[in-house]
Amino acid sequence: MLPFEAIQPSHAALFHQIADQEDCRTTEQSFVGLYIWSHRSKLALCRWGDFLFFRAMWKKKPFYLMPIGRGDLAAALDLLEEDAAAQDAPFVMHGLTQSMKDRVERIFPGRYVFSEDRDQADYLYESKALIELSGKAYHSKRNFITRFENEYAGRFAYEDITKENLDDLWEFQDRWCHKNNCADSLTLQEEATTIALLLYNLELLGAYGGLLRVDGRVVAFTAGSQIGRDTMDIHIEKADHDVVGAYPMINRSFARRHCQSLAFINREEDMGLEGLRRAKLSYHPLEICLKYTARRADHV
Repeated sequence: MLPFEAIQPSHAALFHQIADQEDCRTTEQSFVGLYIWSHRSKLALCRWGDFLFFRAMWKKKPFYLMPIGRGDLAAALDLLEEDAAAQDAPFVMHGLTQSMKDRVERIFPGRYVFSEDRDQADYLYESKALIELSGKAYHSKRNFITRFENEYAGRFAYEDITKENLDDLWEFQDRWCHKNNCADSLTLQEEATTIALLLYNLELLGAYGGLLRVDGRVVAFTAGSQIGRDTMDIHIEKADHDVVGAYPMINRSFARRHCQSLAFINREEDMGLEGLRRAKLSYHPLEICLKYTARRADHV
């Protein structure tokens, strides 16, 4: 088997050395996103020449991501298939974009069967649109923000997340979890671990965070990191539903603070959750970046 090792913050330099050569905009090409969710699937990486390989585990079986880098992709895929076979597992590769799918199919016509995974599609927006919220399409968002600004005039503030305000942020996270019954949801517990990995390593990972206060108490926060040359990936966004307008307010505030020089904002997938899908669509994405899973045709 290939010499995979668990992904760590110390791998960031190697990742960017290889990944920044490519036109990256999806979550599978975000080092921060890969690291903070690595606890869920035991994500590991391996360098092979000018490629980085990624292997995760689900129900004790491996699956792979599309190799990042340049070189002999045919040989790279053969190696990953051998790694899967060594574990007596079928070869499965997740997170392929349309262009990745087309590239694999050109190299190995008919070898793989591809299935679309709509629930894992990324929502890509123009930064300018989310910063300005102009035009008829964003009328309701502006109304919510105006309502927030009028209701809490002189009482609210936006701040970058730092070590100095983390305690206040965790107090909000505890309140949010109590309201949303995190103790009864494995998904929300996994998310809490992800938030901790992100926020405790924010500076080390080169990520950015912002929080919103009303009367001194945190009512919303968000955090993201840059993918490639022109995209901000939003990893987490939470707000108190009882504070009307808090969600669009933290969204716009972070975009204004950190996305002025970037062309796009990736707000990640909706996981098939109806409410989350409606929320992401309400911001009118420029593109819904569909993802595909590849399996050997002779194993399906």
